[in-house]
Amino acid sequence: MGKKFLFLMGFVIMTITAKSQTQRIDSTAVFLLHRTGQTLQDIKSCSFTAITTYDVPNENLGLIKHAINDRVAIKFPDKMKITSSGDKGNRGLWYNGKKFNYYSFDNNTYGFTTAPGSVIETIDEVSKKFGIEFPGADFFYPTFLNDLLSEQGNLIFLGKTIVDGRECYHIAGSDKTKSFQFWIGSDDLFLPVKLVIIYTSDKDKPQYEAIYRDWTINTDYPDSMFEFTTPPKATKVKLAPRDNTK
Repeated sequence: MGKKFLFLMGFVIMTITAKSQTQRIDSTAVFLLHRTGQTLQDIKSCSFTAITTYDVPNENLGLIKHAINDRVAIKFPDKMKITSSGDKGNRGLWYNGKKFNYYSFDNNTYGFTTAPGSVIETIDEVSKKFGIEFPGADFFYPTFLNDLLSEQGNLIFLGKTIVDGRECYHIAGSDKTKSFQFWIGSDDLFLPVKLVIIYTSDKDKPQYEAIYRDWTINTDYPDSMFEFTTPPKATKVKLAPRDNTK
């Protein structure tokens, strides 16, 4: 309630001085991201499309853009399905509350591992162990906003703008290693529309960008949708652990 009143009052900035650095935290930006988190914590299910581009350094050509198109469906607390196409190939991910399955449409190969009992725990474990990325995952963490603020950086509300045909609230921030921008839908749900991250601590300053489209909330998905069925003649492979030496 208090945050809502602050929001209605408009642009309010708190300035905090710590370790000889000035931290600017805008209460409107905090309110908006808090509302995004509230929506994503309260819903029973969702689906969306994530269109992601990211930079990969090339010794001769500099930064090269790559792209992935993901279709995501989640049924909380313990069901998820993702189908992906793009520069990392065509793949599918299924999580049914007990097992996480990976399937390559290009190679007709599959692998699986036992998984924790929730979507968030599975995303966390699988990404750390196998390096498998999940589009939009940060927004679903209950601690997303607190983690953002704990970096002792800046978080500023820049106003309204149009992104991908939608009116959005525009938020920008930075910390010691990166700058980032969020575009949040200016409706009752406050869902993410776009995210940009620039890794400023890297000499090449690579960028990550994601646009989130086609949000559907609280559809009653059948559990069978999240079960993986091995395709004919598919070959079983072992999921390779992430190489932490790189």
